[in-house]
Amino acid sequence: MKRKDRFALQCIGGQDILVPLGAAVIDMNCIITLNPTGRRVWELLAEDRSLDELTAAVTEEFDVDSEQARSSIQAFLDDIERIGVLET
Repeated sequence: MKRKDRFALQCIGGQDILVPLGAAVIDMNCIITLNPTGRRVWELLAEDRSLDELTAAVTEEFDVDSEQARSSIQAFLDDIERIGVLET
């Protein structure tokens, strides 16, 4: 999976926010804020990555076990896929 290019990560008021670009502005009716883990997953999704690759990177960089990381990443991916942020 990989993120779509029509969203940019911006830090606004100390919060990491995904900002829609171009026509994506019309389609969005929500604000997506990211915690540090979500930001890292977003950065990793600049290239095509599997859930296993994302899980390995997060467990290496953050103090979290593999099972919890995988579950949290999958929930995040489900959320951003539902609103059209991931390429299918």
